[in-house]
Amino acid sequence: QETSLLCVMHSLSTLLLAAVPRTKEIAPGVHMPTMSLGTCCGSDPSVGVAPWLASGGVGIDTANDYHDQPAIATALKATGAARDKIFLTTKVPAGVAALHGPGKLDCSLDPQRAVDVLKENLAQLRMTHVDLVLLHGPCELQGTAAAVDPAKANAAQWQGMQMALSSGLTRAIGVSNYNVTHLEALLAAPTTRVKPAVNQCQMSINGSAFCSPETGVCLHGPGHDDATIAFCRTHNITYEAYDVMSGCPFHDARLGAIARAHGMSAAQVCFRWTLQRGAILATGTGHNATKAALHSKDDLGTYDPNFELTGEEMAYLDGIRP
Repeated sequence: QETSLLCVMHSLSTLLLAAVPRTKEIAPGVHMPTMSLGTCCGSDPSVGVAPWLASGGVGIDTANDYHDQPAIATALKATGAARDKIFLTTKVPAGVAALHGPGKLDCSLDPQRAVDVLKENLAQLRMTHVDLVLLHGPCELQGTAAAVDPAKANAAQWQGMQMALSSGLTRAIGVSNYNVTHLEALLAAPTTRVKPAVNQCQMSINGSAFCSPETGVCLHGPGHDDATIAFCRTHNITYEAYDVMSGCPFHDARLGAIARAHGMSAAQVCFRWTLQRGAILATGTGHNATKAALHSKDDLGTYDPNFELTGEEMAYLDGIRP
């Protein structure tokens, strides 16, 4: 089964050569940048937002539990960027709290909870609406500690997301860290009227799995989940990658040779691999102001129209395993 999936992905990668636009329509009339600035995990928006926008970036990705939304609001105000010139993604905590220790739960059977958290996000961002809001994870991540039925909680929180969409608080809604099983259940829920526009998940060439040492619950497996990627494509759900750089095999000799052959950096090869797989992505630029400017320029340089990975190069990168 894994071999069949790889063959399908290799064929799709070949078809996607030279077809990596800067935006993708994720919902009717909603065009999302295929690369966004991620502000999680050491990527400081106070030094990253300005150079990202100055380098031609448009998308900014944050979350309620990144605790950096006020800093993003300040940074955006300082740049003077018009609201319609940025694409802002935020997230509603769901499931992921369990990864930070036992007893930390953030799932609810009350749909209004998702609306209320989004309103809190908007207040921190000093915005009237965002372009995309995601449920940060499936409630199954809470494992045996879950106080509510995970599938019912997912459906209830998704109902709240649909309420937020109808109210104009966001232009599109999606999920994060959902696998095929989670997506199938959500799509089958009787209260689901709008399918997720985006599923943001870990995706890299050879990244490691992440499991909480406290609970044993895993947020994601290693590398790339080809089954979920294929499911999302079949159901017209845009797959968005995170952790592309943490799983970029910088020391792989052949990857280095591929980069040199194209006159690009190893990081750009990993970004281009992701985009040619049909995914979009969010990536951080660190916390050093000088390096953030360099990273922004390098990352967005992946769009160079003269740069595309061959089918053979894509097949090699697909085959690297942790």
